[in-house]
Amino acid sequence: MAPQAKLSVPTIGNLPHAHRLPVTHREVVRTFSKLSRQSLLSLAQQWLSRKTRDFCRPYLYADQDPDLGDDDAQFDPAHSYEELQEIYKELGLRKGGRKEVVDRMLEGDWRNGISMYQLATAEIQYLLDHPGALRWNAKRLAKIQHSKTRVKDMEVTNDSEHLPRFQAQTFMANLARELSPLMKGHYLIIRIKTMPLTLLRVYIHDSPYGTESSVATTDTHAPDGAKSVFFVWPDGSPFVYVSVATHMGQVVGEEARHLRDIVLHAIPKAFSRPSSRYELQNTNFTARTLQALLTFRGPGKSNAAAGGWSIFADNSFSQNALDFLTAPRPVETGNGASKEEPSSENKAGKGHPKRILVQGETPEVKRRKEIAEGRFGTSAKENDGQGIERFEVRIDDPFPAIFNNGVRQEDAALAQPSKRGRKGRPSLLDRSLEEIAESQRDDTWAPDVRVTFQGSHVFAGIRQLVEQGVIDGEKMPGWMTGEAAVTVGAVKHGRIRTKGSVPGV
Repeated sequence: MAPQAKLSVPTIGNLPHAHRLPVTHREVVRTFSKLSRQSLLSLAQQWLSRKTRDFCRPYLYADQDPDLGDDDAQFDPAHSYEELQEIYKELGLRKGGRKEVVDRMLEGDWRNGISMYQLATAEIQYLLDHPGALRWNAKRLAKIQHSKTRVKDMEVTNDSEHLPRFQAQTFMANLARELSPLMKGHYLIIRIKTMPLTLLRVYIHDSPYGTESSVATTDTHAPDGAKSVFFVWPDGSPFVYVSVATHMGQVVGEEARHLRDIVLHAIPKAFSRPSSRYELQNTNFTARTLQALLTFRGPGKSNAAAGGWSIFADNSFSQNALDFLTAPRPVETGNGASKEEPSSENKAGKGHPKRILVQGETPEVKRRKEIAEGRFGTSAKENDGQGIERFEVRIDDPFPAIFNNGVRQEDAALAQPSKRGRKGRPSLLDRSLEEIAESQRDDTWAPDVRVTFQGSHVFAGIRQLVEQGVIDGEKMPGWMTGEAAVTVGAVKHGRIRTKGSVPGV
């Protein structure tokens, strides 16, 4: 009698750590091809440790099938875990390329497949090796209250009633319960040792089946139904960082965004409990580095002290924040050395010699640097790890009325429909119906003027332009110094507008 075929039945369970993907799977090839040699060797030692052996089992000599044989195999299987550990230690001691380690892993020691746990740790390792690989969007986890008492300001105070209690196992169980009826997922939550962060990686499998054969499909023409989304929680902070892109370095389609939004909506529900419901609020801040997110949306004082106000958050003053007598700061010289700035006792004046200028620095250059320091404070320094790559603003100031033959020109411009159409996805800077109605009630017309700053460190670049005299630092508006702590905003009368106490748009 022929054996009965196995049936795949939809389940509500999660994808376990031990589920394997074939070594030819596109996710495995994509991830392993980006890791460095040192990172691969570190992961191999981690997978061979005792606590992860249950779901990172390698191919050993005892797993050989005597009927099939492995005569054509490029790598001979090891006899024990200890032997494998010694092999990878020897690989780490000698020089070589990354391909040597990748071939050893995928074609030798883990030729039977890479487990879901191994793929998750490999993606997290790549994220730690390349902090700017993903774009992050900062959200605020806030308790749903009455609209008049809802807390939306960016400052983090000692009052932590709005913060839910975070217990990893309970949160993971609640999150899986919210997502299991819609999709299958693999979850891994770890603690980042180098920064005060907790990272959650969610592998989304858009299928009702959670079998190993369903996850291991290698059809390159099929839609990419598996996606990885990252969430980061800083310690003692109500903010949550969400990865904007699902694949590191890959183009994200509408289906991927939809799957990510489903997971995003389940996060506050997993924190909620009876009589205590939470929601994720937008904070209009996007960055590529976690260090920048910790600076502008973290647990410290810098959330509400950006730009020139940063001097009040970096302990430059004594205990009294209004004490403006600071210690002498070192002044960089042309050859990279630094010397202490003369104190108030040595300043030019009656009975005191003139202040010695840095070699090659004119009084005008020194004045511009002092203006830049006053406008930016201790922020916007090059290579400070807090760079903002993109800053967009919409100017909402009304167009000045100009009369021509008794008719205001702005009325004629308002009567003519705009011929410029915007294609693609809607932008956060697009005016809402309420804003259009408000402009019509005020009988004013504001042209759709948008300014975009883009670079590796936008505000550091603006600071350098001030120091070089390209931008007038005295007349420059405050939002150009980054003091609003947003990456998308609407400007009116020289200030970033706020909506519901949230700066931005």
